Amino acid sequence: MKLQFSRPDRYLARTGSLYAEVTGHRIDGAPGFMRGLRALFVSDTHVLGRTADGEIDALVGRMAATQPDILLLGGDYSDDMPGAERLFGALGVLRPPLGAYGVVGNNDAEAWEGRLKELRRVMARAGCKLLLNASVRLELNGGRLWIGGVDEYRYGRPDAAGLYPSARPGNGYRILLSHYPRMPVVAPDMMLSGHTHGGQFNLLGITPYAVGFERIFPPRLPGLCVAGLREIGDMKLLVSKGIGASRLQLRVGVKPEINLLIFE
Repeated sequence: MKLQFSRPDRYLARTGSLYAEVTGHRIDGAPGFMRGLRALFVSDTHVLGRTADGEIDALVGRMAATQPDILLLGGDYSDDMPGAERLFGALGVLRPPLGAYGVVGNNDAEAWEGRLKELRRVMARAGCKLLLNASVRLELNGGRLWIGGVDEYRYGRPDAAGLYPSARPGNGYRILLSHYPRMPVVAPDMMLSGHTHGGQFNLLGITPYAVGFERIFPPRLPGLCVAGLREIGDMKLLVSKGIGASRLQLRVGVKPEINLLIFE
C-alpha cells in the first residue's frame, strides 16, 4: 500500500522543504491485540533555519491526516537547537492516543552537545518521550507493547540490553527505535531506523552506501538495507528515507517520506 499526496515527481530536487509523501506498509501477522494499530514513523526531518513555520505546520498536518494511534520518531530533528524547538512546538498538537516516542540522531547529539536533558524537556512539552537506552510498556487490548529506544552510535553509547524481554512473550510485541540501522544485541520484533536518507543519491539502484560510504552495517545486517521494509530473520526492519539532509541539500532519485505502519 502506498499513500501519496499529489505533487509533481522530481528525480533531482533540493532538500530543505518539509514536503514528504506518506508511504504505507501493511504489517502482516501481528498479534491479535495489535490488529488495526496505526503507527506513524518519521525520521530525519532536518529542520533548517530557513524552514518556514508554515512548512512545519503543513508537515504536522500531513502527519495528523494519517490518524496515527502512536507516533514514533527516529531522530535528526534539526541541525540546531532552535530548529528542534520549533518542530516540537508544532508537533505538540498531535497527541496520539498511545503517545509519542523518539530517539536522538547524530545531528541531535551535535546540536544539543551535552544538553540532551534540555532536548528531553522540549520533547516532553510536546507530549513526546525521549527514549535514551530506555523503554516503555503499553497495555493494549489485553496485550503488551514495548517501545524501546537506543542512543545513537556516532557519539553516544547505545545499549539495548534489558529494554524488553529477550524473547517475544505470548501476548506481546517489541518495537525498537534506533537512528542507525544496526543490529542490536537483542533483536526485537520490529526495528525502525533512519539516518541513511535512502542513500540520498540513487542512480539506477546504486547509492553511496552500496560502495561503502559509511560502514554502519555489521555482518549480521545486509549492507544494502538503506531504505524500505524487509525481514531479517524473525525481525522486521524499516529504514525510512527521511525528509531532509544536514549538509548537501540535494536528493537524487530518493523521494522524502514519512511512514505509516498498519498492523494486520
